[in-house]
Amino acid sequence: MKKEMIKIPANIKYLTEREKFIEEFGKPFELPNGILNKEIPGCGATTVALTDEHKTIICSPRNELLKNKHEQYPDTLLVIGGVDTKEIETYLQTAELPKILVSYDSVYKLIGCIKYKSDWRVVVDEFQCLLADSSFKSEIELHFLDNSRSFPYVTFLSATPILDKYLEQIDHFKDMNYYQLDWEEKDIVRVYRERTKNPINAALEIVRYYQNGNYPSVYVNGERIYSKECVIFLNSVNNIVNIIKQTELKPEEVNIIVGNSEDNDRQIARIGEGFKRGRIPLKGETHKKFTFCTSTAYAGCDFYSTNAATFVISDCNRPNTAVDIATELVQIAGRQRLACNPFRQFLTFVYNVNAEEVEQETFNEHLCRKVNVTLDEIRDNNNAGEALRAKRIKDFRRIPDNVKYQDSYTMYDEQKGEFVFNRLAYVNEQYCFDVQKFNYQNGVIVKKLLQDSSFDVSENQTYAVYQEQLKHLIKKEPFVDRMQAYCEYRAKQGLIVNLAMPTLESKYPELRYYYEALGVDRIKALNYKEKKLLNEIHIMKTKNKIRHELHGIIHIGDRILTTDIQQTLHDVYDRLGIDKSPKATDLNEFFEIHPVKIPTANGRKNGFEIRGIL
Repeated sequence: MKKEMIKIPANIKYLTEREKFIEEFGKPFELPNGILNKEIPGCGATTVALTDEHKTIICSPRNELLKNKHEQYPDTLLVIGGVDTKEIETYLQTAELPKILVSYDSVYKLIGCIKYKSDWRVVVDEFQCLLADSSFKSEIELHFLDNSRSFPYVTFLSATPILDKYLEQIDHFKDMNYYQLDWEEKDIVRVYRERTKNPINAALEIVRYYQNGNYPSVYVNGERIYSKECVIFLNSVNNIVNIIKQTELKPEEVNIIVGNSEDNDRQIARIGEGFKRGRIPLKGETHKKFTFCTSTAYAGCDFYSTNAATFVISDCNRPNTAVDIATELVQIAGRQRLACNPFRQFLTFVYNVNAEEVEQETFNEHLCRKVNVTLDEIRDNNNAGEALRAKRIKDFRRIPDNVKYQDSYTMYDEQKGEFVFNRLAYVNEQYCFDVQKFNYQNGVIVKKLLQDSSFDVSENQTYAVYQEQLKHLIKKEPFVDRMQAYCEYRAKQGLIVNLAMPTLESKYPELRYYYEALGVDRIKALNYKEKKLLNEIHIMKTKNKIRHELHGIIHIGDRILTTDIQQTLHDVYDRLGIDKSPKATDLNEFFEIHPVKIPTANGRKNGFEIRGIL
């Protein structure tokens, strides 16, 4: 595989800036024949394909992406399920410069309709999904790759291409030219990473926080800007449905962007009346407060919110919800398009680390056994008698897609009419293992992967303010930690305190109550422990009740016998239900007292003079 680097100077931000490219390179940017690593999402590569002077087919694994682009470019033809060859032929006859948006599984419809394929260019957008999706639709991907060979000029496009270690195992890409854009200047997305035992619970906290109107904020040019919308990327329809049900969101509050399938529709219908699959709003259209997205919107889709914050939920112990930092997270970071949205350059990544470890050697042995089973199975199936072979073909077709390659990589190729080795499924299993094992070993590995993927994990003032708010939003902190943090905020000044302290107060209003009732020194002396604080509050309230009673009975200047003080205290304690043996010295809590001798009929007795009220 030959690699060529294309340097993009600092004055160019988008590949669509024709005049600047002509000035720098003598011609507009042209998508190459081969693999193009555009390095950053949102740089206009797909727009080049949609607006250049070539007849173009743009292929995508995501119908949502295709619909999104079709709404932005209504003169295109959208070819997905339900579109037949007559519609395609009609469009080809009438379109002056045809631009076709097509799903991977509908490319075959174009093959027979397009006669002179050398006149056309094909762009395979977000081609990294070929590998990522192969756990459940590798046959579609393989047939798509075979169909793409019909066209001599094909650009496999991605900001996060399949890594070389996997590409080299896929025959289709072995000898392909590889081009990489090298941007002299590019925007960096800052990541706040939060490790937690249960990422789904963190997602619930985020939703409840926004529900209560407790919006995170940043200062921009002296003005405080609130994030009143959030986009939550979570690749599990079941988890999304459960979060919406538990938080009792209303249909008008939530947009659910998931793949188009009957199963997804059934799951969403479980939420209740009015809930259905949504669509990505176009630029200028209203966004809902909550948007949930599965992997159907990870790549290529454009969001135009003016204030939405982005949250990515990754559970590495479930294969379908573990986010690949090097590909999927980079793609998600590029979804918010509006420069006026101050939160577009921040991304909150909530993750956990591996609960169970599978050693590399054990995994390699598993792969080896599975390959051997596959080779034996392919040989036996292809050499079986006619009746038995027909039965095994039927058996293969009956296996559900999600478990089809659980025990072997044997695939029945309908076009070739024989059983074959599904190499995409084989490579995908390696990829999924690597994502789970190596991406999420520990927090240090996660940080390094983020840095290697050009994310900024450093601190700056604006980011630190936002991060401090999110820390309290996402984490269910122990009481001691949040009480201590609140006391520290009250002792400081600055942006972080001004924004983060109200965030903590709004989520835990009792913190302010304890602080104002007891004061920082007493709270610190009680080691910030809530049980001790509650006990102290109880004692304080009890004393206030005693004080109120005693101030109505005892006055400054009174000289009272010790025995009379004990009886008075006994009566007060009894009225208030306080189980305590009265002592005359208890008055020290409520009055300034001085011991005296008081004359009585039986001689001078011990007592106290009341000299002041405490």
